[in-house]
Amino acid sequence: MSTKTKRIIPDALSKIFEENWKNPMKKPYLEKIVLNIGVGLGGEELEKAATVLETITGKKAVKTLSKTNIKEFNLRKGRPIGTKVTIRGQNAEKLLKKLLIVNNNKILRKSFDNYGNFGFGITEHISIPGIEYDNMIGIWGLDCVGRIVRPGMRVRFRRKARTKVPKHHYLSREETQYFLIQKFGVEIVEKLDLEYI
Repeated sequence: MSTKTKRIIPDALSKIFEENWKNPMKKPYLEKIVLNIGVGLGGEELEKAATVLETITGKKAVKTLSKTNIKEFNLRKGRPIGTKVTIRGQNAEKLLKKLLIVNNNKILRKSFDNYGNFGFGITEHISIPGIEYDNMIGIWGLDCVGRIVRPGMRVRFRRKARTKVPKHHYLSREETQYFLIQKFGVEIVEKLDLEYI
C-alpha cells in the first residue's frame, strides 16, 4: 500500500458490513454503470462521441439535452449537448473491471457519496483495453459513474405502488468503498498519480 493511501475502513466497521451482508436483503450489488461524454454542441462532434461510447460498450448511445439557456455558450434549452450509455447486470461488472484498469484500479476518496454512488474520469478513451485509435474519431475523455444498491431499491422508481426507501437501506460512503475493495480490488486513495490524471 502506497504512502498516499489511507486505511479508511476500520476492522470493526468491516466486520459490521460482513455481518449485515449475510442477510440477502442487505447484500449490495452493482446496479449500473453510466458512461457520459459532454460535447457542448450537436452535429458531427456529437456523433463521434456517440460512436466512441458504442465502441466501448457495444450498446446504442442516447443524446443528452440541454436543460437551460446559456447565452454565453450559445446553448438553448432542448438542444443535444452530450451522449451517454447505461449498462446493467453482469455486463456492468465486466465493463467496470476494464475501466478501472485505466486508473490502475484507483478511485479518489472524494468520488463517493452517501447513497451508493461513485465516479471517476478517463482522459483518453484509447487507454481502455481493447479500444484502438481511429484518426477519423480522435481521442475523447469520458466520465464513468456507478451505483451500488441493495435489493428492494426498485420500489422507489417503479410505476405502480411507488414508495420511499428509508435512509438506512442506502449504502454509506464507507460501505460502498468496502464493497469495491472486496469485489473489484479497488484501492481508495487521496490523490491520483500524475500519470493517471
